[in-house]
Amino acid sequence: MNKNTSAKNELAAFVEGTLVEGFYRIFKVNVNTGEFEIYKDNGLFDDDELQNIPNIYAYMEKLINDKIIIPEYTTTCRRFTNPEYVRKSVFSGEKRVVQSYKARTVKGIQWVAFTIVVGHECTPDNPLVLFTWREADSEAMTMLDTLPTISSLYDKLIRINLSTNTYEAIIADDDERERLSGGFINMYEWWEEYLKNGNIDPEDIDAFATLTKTGSLQKRFAEDPTPINFRYRRKVNGEFRWVQLELAPSVEYSEENKVLLLSLRDVHEDHTAQLRSHQELIDTMYRDALTNLYNRLKFNADIESLGKSGDQIFTCLYIDANGLHELNNILGHQKGDDMLCCVADTLRKYFPDERVYRIGGDEFVVLSIKLSKRAVELAVEKVRRDLQVDNYEISVGIAIGPCGRNVEKIVAAAELKMRKDKDNYYMNNGDSRRKRKMNEELEQMLIKNHDSERFLDIIAHQFAGVYFVNLNKDTNRHIYTPDFFSRFLEDTDDCFSAAVRLYVEKFVRCEYYDRFEDILDYDKLDKRLSETGTVQFTYQKTDDVCINVRILEVDRRENAKPETIWIFEEDD
Repeated sequence: MNKNTSAKNELAAFVEGTLVEGFYRIFKVNVNTGEFEIYKDNGLFDDDELQNIPNIYAYMEKLINDKIIIPEYTTTCRRFTNPEYVRKSVFSGEKRVVQSYKARTVKGIQWVAFTIVVGHECTPDNPLVLFTWREADSEAMTMLDTLPTISSLYDKLIRINLSTNTYEAIIADDDERERLSGGFINMYEWWEEYLKNGNIDPEDIDAFATLTKTGSLQKRFAEDPTPINFRYRRKVNGEFRWVQLELAPSVEYSEENKVLLLSLRDVHEDHTAQLRSHQELIDTMYRDALTNLYNRLKFNADIESLGKSGDQIFTCLYIDANGLHELNNILGHQKGDDMLCCVADTLRKYFPDERVYRIGGDEFVVLSIKLSKRAVELAVEKVRRDLQVDNYEISVGIAIGPCGRNVEKIVAAAELKMRKDKDNYYMNNGDSRRKRKMNEELEQMLIKNHDSERFLDIIAHQFAGVYFVNLNKDTNRHIYTPDFFSRFLEDTDDCFSAAVRLYVEKFVRCEYYDRFEDILDYDKLDKRLSETGTVQFTYQKTDDVCINVRILEVDRRENAKPETIWIFEEDD
């Protein structure tokens, strides 16, 4: 051997020794026959009598049976006892087949990285590969130790190889693992079978089929390497549940080895809650705040939708609540709101299955694709009858025709008919009758003092005292009476002037006594009120607080002193 040859042999030995240094064990294996040759063994595993083991598949079975492989990892490792699985993996184009597991070694329980290394020259005619075992590196051990936590987050974690169109489960249920025990499965065949067996909600089938179409993923990740996220409903124990699927490039992804990780987790509760919240938000956006009918925004959206539909016949009912403006002006906006709510409730009653809208202040619309024009007319008669019981009137227009491009013309025709009906209402003195009725209601409210007392109840807290005083009887009606003055009234048998004198003696500075005597002389007060309509002055209490007094005439009857309002208010 010459010098150059010797140097080359030494270099080869050095390189070879360096490359195999990190491995516990290396076998050279014929995957067709299972014959193996031990290339390196440092005795880490306590498994003697290797020479008596007939083939590599029996050896892998022995590792499981002798519990050298920790039992919780035997399911995934058992695939390597199957010659068909190993050959399919080796000849599929994979350069490495990797499986990590915990094993019992002479050093204790350790993470072991088992790898089948496939050379470029490996073919079915030259089926030689290397089976290797080495200690997992620190990063791999960290990842593997967190795998149980990851398992609790995901229902499935699957490794997909786009280069070979195959997949294998990392985290999966028992059925999936059993399915994979025979080897890699073509992922497109898997997805097609998954769809065919009814595992996807019918509403999600098209989107799922598009995502998993042959070649679509290769094209997608060639153009854009960012992850794909997709939500769909899959069947779980007989019911469809929302799941989140993510497809992301693996750390080993390359142009030659296009490996993705597919993760799947159940998000049913969170997603359905989000859908409910979203739907509630949309429903709120589409609802009229006063009547809870659909609003103009929803009306416009539905008209647009009907305009894009076919030639299905629909009926439009256009309604106006007569006299809303006058009702608001005479009896107040609460009465107007009561009217609108009454109209809305009545429409709901007689059109329970139709879409009912309040599209403006006093305008309502009903759209129906179920009811005929005659059915709508009969329902309108009932609506009018019920509303007249509450002294409300409506104007109505009805139009019918096909959906599609004519829909806005039909709505306009219904509105025009409503305008004509409204003109007829005013021409036939309906408005005058309505105003007379409202005036009668207003008179009754004033007679009973409901409005004035309610108003004073609201503003009374701003004053030191508010009293209705009958100058003939020297009595008062209590509107807002402080507790201390109520006691003065009790002590004086409800004599208002006597109670005021007690108040003056206790709380008013003496220099203002004369002013009170002037107003407590009801003859003088009556004369001043008849001349000016109002008597007012300011006095100071013993605590230096200044009070303004205003006395106003409310009602003067013939040959009688008037009823008055006395208002005591702190001076700012």
